[in-house]
Formats: sequence, structure tokens, C-alpha cells
Amino acid sequence: MNKLKSFLPAFLSIILAFCVGALILLLSNFNPIESYKSLFNGAFGSAYGISETLVKMIPILTIALGTSVAFKAQLWNIGGNGQYTLGCISTVVVCVYFPGPIWLKLLLALIFAIIVGLIFGGLLGLAKAKLNANEVITTLMFDYIIAFFLSYLVYGPLMDPDGHNFPQSKLIDKSVLFTKLIKGTRIHTGLFIALLLVVLLFFFWKTKEGFRIKMIGANPNVAKLSGISVNFQIMLTMGISCAFAAIAGYIDVLGIHGRLQDNIAGTLGSVAIVVALLGNLNPIGIVFSAFFFSALTVGGQCMQRYMGVPYSLVTIIQALVIVFVVASNIIVENRSNK
Repeated sequence: MNKLKSFLPAFLSIILAFCVGALILLLSNFNPIESYKSLFNGAFGSAYGISETLVKMIPILTIALGTSVAFKAQLWNIGGNGQYTLGCISTVVVCVYFPGPIWLKLLLALIFAIIVGLIFGGLLGLAKAKLNANEVITTLMFDYIIAFFLSYLVYGPLMDPDGHNFPQSKLIDKSVLFTKLIKGTRIHTGLFIALLLVVLLFFFWKTKEGFRIKMIGANPNVAKLSGISVNFQIMLTMGISCAFAAIAGYIDVLGIHGRLQDNIAGTLGSVAIVVALLGNLNPIGIVFSAFFFSALTVGGQCMQRYMGVPYSLVTIIQALVIVFVVASNIIVENRSNK
């Protein structure tokens, strides 16, 4: 019952966001009921719509899971875009340039993505633990550095020679890419990897390591007095968090993109932060939250196509959810501190 109550602020945030969104639609001379009907039909009204919602959900869900790990330890990892991009880069390099059978390429690409995420996150954690570097600044700063590094690669050494000077790498061989689950859609077997990560994280919080991360988030001084190596845990936590985002890159490249492209991450990292918060940092809650935001994206595109509603209004609804979620978290935190 207490767990259900913890999701109440998130639920109310969504309701409020849609109510305010309806008012904005009305003021913009659009019928809110018909607009929302178009949105929900676009996301859930057909097998293709549902499949597209699931496709959009996979990377958001995976990055958000990693974000929640850092947030549980009161470490604000907001660099999901860059960490996702690192996973994309390592996957393409392995699958395009490494020889070997398909199964070996898939396995090596996954291992490389995890290792890259762990090392990168570990270094960020080391900067936090030893130098007290603000992780908000370092993770955000590296987002830009990695984005420029990706641009260098797709305009330079990894650029497809047959790509007519487009900023993209060579295509990964089709035999290596994930299998499509439903013919005529883009939904792929990478969905099972994302759902497996949900299950693993759910049980991870019941382990000693998960307890240590929670303890550091609750009170690092008490954790230290309990014999926990706080510095090591910070490094490990950031490593795990970044590894999730890198795995999201691995899944997306092999499931959707098939190659590197400039600005491949888009806004996935920032959306994942909200999804993690909306899901109350709970793996199951994050699944529903990621599905909701993916449905908004897919349905919003249909609302724009069939109702003429500018997609910017969908962005406003997403932003309203963010505002209400943050506000509700502040209110709940203030009440608990009294």
C-alpha cells in the first residue's frame, strides 16, 4: 500500500499536465478531446502504433534504469546522452571492423559496451570521490565532449566512403542486426534485453551491493562508519549507471540504426531523467513511466499529422509533466523532513 502511495504524486502530475495541456490546446483553437483521442489512437490504436511505442521505449527505459541507480546513491548522473553514444560507438566498431562469427560479434559488442560504460562511469565516480567534482557538471560536460567526438568520427575516420558525404558510418551487416519480432514493424529482440535488465535491477536492490548503494544515498557518513568503502561505492555506482546507458546504445544500434549517425542520442538522456523520477526510481515504475513517455512521442506525431496540432504542444505537455513531477518530489521531501 505504501508503494502504491509513493506513485500517487507521479500519477497526479500526469493528470495535471494533461489538464493544463487541454487548456493550452483549447486556447490554440484545437479540440482537446479530439486531439487527445488522436494521440492515444496513434500510440495504442494499432499493432504498428504499439510496436513503435515499444521501440521508442527501449532506449529510454534502459538509460532511465541506469539513471535510477545513480540517483539512489544521491549521485546526479545527467549525462545519459554521452554514455549512450559511447555504447553506440563501441558497438559499431566491433560489429563493422572485428572479424568473426555473428554470435561472437554480438557478444563482444555487448561486453565492450559494458566495459566502456563501467570505465567511463568509474572515472566520473573517481573525480567525485577524490576531487569532490560536481557530477552534474562533469556528466553534462562530457555529453558535449562525446557529441563532438562522435561528429569527428562520422565526418572522419569512420565515415562511410559510399555514403555520399553524409555524417554516418558504414552499415553493420544485416545478419548481425537484431531480429524483428513482428513483420512490417521495427520492434526487435532488443526488447527482451531491456526487460531482462529490469528484472536484474529489481533483484539487484535486494542484494548487499544494492543495500550499500541505498545506504550511501541515505547517509554517507553512517555508511562509512558501518565499514562501507564510500569512495569505491561511488565509483562502482557511477560505473553501473553509465553501463546501462551504454547497453542502451548497443541495443539501439543493433535494433534500429545499424550504423553511427551524428547526434544519434537526440534527447534520450534528458527524457530518461524524468522517466526515472516519474517511476519513483523503482524498476517496475520506470517501465510504466518509459512506456508513457514513448506513447506521448508516438501519439504526438500522429496528433500532428492528423489533427494539425504542432508537435511543440506535445513537448509542452512533456515539460509540464517534468515541472509537476519535480514540484511533487520537492513537496514530498519537504513534508518528510518536517
